[in-house]
Amino acid sequence: MSNKPKTLRWLILALVAFFVFVVLQVPAAWLISKFYKNNQTLHNVNGNIWQGSADWKKGNLRGSLNWKVRPLDLLLLRVGAHVDIHSGNTQLSGIMAYGLNKSFIVKNLEGQVAAETLKKIADWQWPSTAIQFKDLDFKYKPQQGFSQVAGQMQWAGGELIYTFAQRQERINIPALTGTLTEENGQLLLDVRDSREQRMLNIKLDPGMMLDIQLTQRFLLNAPSYQGKAGLDTFVISTRQPLMGGIN
Repeated sequence: MSNKPKTLRWLILALVAFFVFVVLQVPAAWLISKFYKNNQTLHNVNGNIWQGSADWKKGNLRGSLNWKVRPLDLLLLRVGAHVDIHSGNTQLSGIMAYGLNKSFIVKNLEGQVAAETLKKIADWQWPSTAIQFKDLDFKYKPQQGFSQVAGQMQWAGGELIYTFAQRQERINIPALTGTLTEENGQLLLDVRDSREQRMLNIKLDPGMMLDIQLTQRFLLNAPSYQGKAGLDTFVISTRQPLMGGIN
């Protein structure tokens, strides 16, 4: 009699495992058409829930997406996958998950954002060097914002030619490094030069609004800039929706 409860538990576990296996074999294209009827982002979807690929498009940006589900994440009451995102020379890969508590989790994200991608977001002449990201982690919940934030950014910089007040300007961007942290529910990227001097801050709030603050020290790299202030003073601030540049 003592073996019956143990046998029953193994039977239930086997049935659950079989059910999960069957669900993971559902074609991804069918799932998207069923639950994402107004899909304008994903195209040419191949594979199943377990493993697959698709082409994506958002505004001027387009590329490919590959995923492979992490079944053990189901034990944590979330759906997780290893994801690879490509767009030209831009490449990002890491673990992404979505929990039952409506939290979005990113872990071990690394890769680079190429100049061609930056140009599609802001139509300027960008330096040819890519922005590198390493060990990027965060957890995001609507209303509550960001937590468990970590990661590093590096950019070799170069000459940036941009448009300001209907005229063309230049700025010689030095080599930069950045550290990702959390500040009052916001994702904060603190960017500094090779001597650890403050250059700019980038903040993303829970509402997906992006704030960029430039210091006097950063702006002195523009030959035409004549402003006067303390070197660590933020003298220019902008605020816009995160996806505003690519809609």
